[in-house]
Order: sequence, then C-alpha cells, then structure tokens
Amino acid sequence: MMDKFEMKKYIYYVLICLISLIVLIFVPMIGTDVDMGLNLPNTVAGWLIYVITKLMVAGLNMMIFYCFMEQAKINIKDDPNYVKARDILEKVKDKTFEPRSPKKWTSQQYSFKGSSLAITTLLSTVAITSAVLTYDYMALLTYIMVIVMGLIFGVMQMKTAEAYWTNEYYQYALKVEAEAKIKKVRKEDIIKCLQSMVSNIETWKNKY
Repeated sequence: MMDKFEMKKYIYYVLICLISLIVLIFVPMIGTDVDMGLNLPNTVAGWLIYVITKLMVAGLNMMIFYCFMEQAKINIKDDPNYVKARDILEKVKDKTFEPRSPKKWTSQQYSFKGSSLAITTLLSTVAITSAVLTYDYMALLTYIMVIVMGLIFGVMQMKTAEAYWTNEYYQYALKVEAEAKIKKVRKEDIIKCLQSMVSNIETWKNKY
C-alpha cells in the first residue's frame, strides 16, 4: 500500500485524474431543453447555463495546467541543482521580508480566493439547478478532445518546468548570489572610504 510520502509525490497526478473525470462524467450532463439552434441558446437561462459550463471547463483545464506545474516541482525537489539554487537564494534573500501574521494571511486568503469561490459557486449553483440533466454525447466528445489537449499541453509544460527548475533556476540563483556579493563589496568599500575620511578629518583636527 502507498504510504503518505508516496501519496505526496503523486498528489497532483491524482487531482488531474479527478478533474478530468469531473469534466467527462458530469459536465456533459448539464444542458437545457430549449431549442439551441446552431448550438447557441436563445434564452437568458440558456445563455447562463451555456456560459457557466464553458467557463467551468476552461477553469478545470486551467486547474490541470496548475497541477502539472506544481507536480514538476515535486518531481525535481531532490535534484542537486535545484537544492543548490534553493540554498543559495535562502542565504541571499532580502532580509527586509516581513512575515505575515496568521490574521493578515487569513484575511488575504478570504478577501480574494474566498470571495471568488463564493461567486463562482453561486453562479454554478444557479446554472446547474436550472439545467436539464440529459447526457450530451456530442459535448462528451468535445470535452474529451479538450481534456486530451490539456493533458498533452500539461505534460509538455511539466517537462519545461522541470527543465527550468533544474537548470535556469540554478543559473538565476548564481546570478543573484554574484549581485549580492558585488553589493556587499561596494558597501564595504563605502564604509572603508567613510572611515578613512573620518580618520583624515580627525588627523587634520589634531594637526591644526
């Protein structure tokens, strides 16, 4: 049986499968009993259901894309270059960073994500309760094509993301580290220069 660690490694693959099943099993059931004519609704209710279902599929496909991007990070988390880059950036990160309090963080999450979820849930509920549950096999074929294209694009993007995190990310970390060293040297030079000026002023005062 798969342990917790193994489950964490494949969590986004599981989510991708669940999202794909939702699109292919449930979304084709959502339709209207109005005369669609050229596959377009001719009533306000029909348009509402039409727009909501299309946005729902688009949103679910974006979730698949997001899951592949996050899975890429899990796949390369032990890569030597990624680990080196992460450690470098951890050392040279901006020290002015202010951690958010639990209250502030929670407020930010609810202000945008919570409100967005509430609005989309309300619109989806209104649309679905007005819909007629008749399985549309033409819609199923369309969504199969959409999901397959999304999966293909997602896998390609996952490999692109893996390449970034194991190569360019490391190069970026080295660049940031070099810039931090230059700033440190410049700061030290300025301090030495100021100390020298102060010393010269003190010498001049004592002399005259």
